[in-house]
This record gives sequence, structure tokens and C-alpha cells, in this order.
Amino acid sequence: MNTIALSATDSIKAYSRLGLALYDPLIMEGIAPWVWGCPPQVLVDHYRDHMTGNHADIGVGTGYCIDRAGVSLARLALIDLQPNCLEYTARRLRRFAPRCYWRDVLQPIRGIEGPRFDSIALNGVLHCLAGEFAHKARAFDNLARLAQPGTKIFGCTLVSDRPDQRWKWRRRVAHALLNRLRVIDNRRDFVADLHAALTTRFDRTEIQLVGCMALFSAVAR
Repeated sequence: MNTIALSATDSIKAYSRLGLALYDPLIMEGIAPWVWGCPPQVLVDHYRDHMTGNHADIGVGTGYCIDRAGVSLARLALIDLQPNCLEYTARRLRRFAPRCYWRDVLQPIRGIEGPRFDSIALNGVLHCLAGEFAHKARAFDNLARLAQPGTKIFGCTLVSDRPDQRWKWRRRVAHALLNRLRVIDNRRDFVADLHAALTTRFDRTEIQLVGCMALFSAVAR
């Protein structure tokens, strides 16, 4: 595992070994469909539609989507600020012989071995970053060293656009708690901001709002 000095963030504290063990049943199969209104299969399908065999994953979580997407990977780079996530996901996806890199997405991403990637995922990362969306969007600039013209950029993030009334109270409670605990910071994140950040940097931007989860994709210039 290659390492460099990193900036600290509150959001990675939730990804302890215990947190990772509980993440799939609690978050992906519990909170995602019943609070955020986004079934996990939607996220898996999003990966299947956009991931290539030469892939970099930034903010790897537990590797849930990659594990279930059924895409053959000749090259996989796992990039994360939380060493626990890298260890857990590398073990889960060991069949792809992933390379792990301890990096901060809000800093230029350097030292990644090999050629540039054909797909890059930023899944569930933006809502974990603190600050205004313009600050968070630096992540798109910092992954530029990994992309080439035509590289697929995709992922998802929780937004605060007006929720479907069926789920409104659940989201209010969950988001208030998670923001208070500094696990996420999405109170000022809206689809319009995401769209602006993507269209100024990439081509063929697409955003689909499923519950309060914005699934996005674009193509590097």
C-alpha cells in the first residue's frame, strides 16, 4: 500500500472495523432503500452500466457494488482516505488483485502506477466531504491525473433537494443525525450544484435522482 501525508476528516471515523462489518446490512440494505429511497440494486446497476475493466474506485467503502456488478476487471485501483476501507475492500475483491492507495481526494492524486483509467467512480464521497459544494467539487479536478479523454466518471451522492413526501420524515431524522455526527455534510448539496460542477469539467453529463440519492455520470474531455 502506497502512502502520503493526508488531511483529517470527521467522516472516515465511522468506518471502523465494526462499522464496516455492519455497513452492508445496515446502510446498503437497510437505510438506503428505506430512508434514502434508493434500493442497493440501483447502485449496483449504475456500476454495471459504467464500470470498465480498467477501473479506479475512489472512496471504496466496502466494495459492495463492485463485488456484485459482475464486471471482469483486468486492473483495479482502490483509493481512499480510510485504511480500514482499503484493507476490507481489498480482501473482499482479492480476486481482482487490486492495488491500494491511501489518498485524500481533496488533494491532487499522485503516485498511481500505470496508465490512466477508462472508468473512475466517486461513489458516496461528496456527501462525506465538509463545506460548500464548490469546495467539494475540487475532487473532480484532483482526479484529472487519473483520467484520459473518454474516461467514464460516475458515482452517487446524497442531496438535499425536496424529498418525496413518503420518505420525508425518515430522511429529515437520518440526515439531521448524520450531519450532527459529522458522518455526512449534505445540508447545502443540491442537484443543480452537482450538475454545474460536472458540466463545467466534463462532457455528456447525466444525473438521475432516486430518492435523495443523485446518481451521476459524465465523460472526461
